[in-house]
Formats: sequence, structure tokens, C-alpha cells
Amino acid sequence: MLLTLLATTLAAALAAQLLIQERNRIAQIEPATRPVLVALCALAQCELGPLKQIESIVIDSSSFANLRAENYRLEFSLRNTATLDVAMPSIELSLTDAQDQTLVRRVIRPDEFGAPTPALPTDSSWSGALTLNVKLAKNMERIAGYRLLAFYP
Repeated sequence: MLLTLLATTLAAALAAQLLIQERNRIAQIEPATRPVLVALCALAQCELGPLKQIESIVIDSSSFANLRAENYRLEFSLRNTATLDVAMPSIELSLTDAQDQTLVRRVIRPDEFGAPTPALPTDSSWSGALTLNVKLAKNMERIAGYRLLAFYP
């Protein structure tokens, strides 16, 4: 009887751990579970938010152009390839020299590039633009290229 009680307790703990770990996915797939997950998160001190699934985010297109002197314009388009809404990612911008060595690296959060919602809806695209002021040190070469990377911090 003691082993049965221990096995039941361990199974319940494993189920609770799974619910906490996969809370965002479960809430997205089955919205009726949201109140239970919110209550569980209150106990576990976690937050319920959009699903983070970076493999579903694709940077469709991008451009980086010099406007004048130290001002540049970054434009990019993000697409969600998942069958669920996913969280809007942050963007890492790396500016490179002629030898493809990184000169400057900057992380741009969704609120900085003007994302209208915290989640990117299923099978949708979103385009953003941002004007940046980039001051290079005197000993640095000029900017020859750039790289963009979508990620979740």
C-alpha cells in the first residue's frame, strides 16, 4: 500500500511538472484549460504566455540601408510557419566588415521594433522597420554587411 501511495504521488508530481513545462502549448491547443493553468502558475510562480517555438519563425526578407552619416534603416519580415500562434521573437542584428567579422551586435526586442501583439498568428507574416543610429569607433572598418537572427531571450 505504501508503494502504491508513493507511485501515485510521484505520478501526480510528474504530471504537474509536465503541465508547468508545457503550459503555453496546452493553453494554445486547449483554451478551456487556461483557468486551471493560471491557477497552477500562481502556485508555481510561473507565467502563462504565447508559445515559444523559434523553429517556426522564418525571416522572409530583410534590408539594411544607410540613410545618411550614422543613420541606417533596418527592414525585415517575419513569418510564422506553425499551426499555432507563437511568441514574437527578439532580433539580433550583427553588422560586419568586408571580412565578415562582427563590428557591432545589437539585440532588438519586439517592443523596440513595434510588434503590435506579443504573438504572431498562425500562418501569418509581419513586417517591421526601424531606424538605427550606429557610431563606429575610429579604428573600426566601415560596415559591409549584416546578419539577422530571431531568438527568444
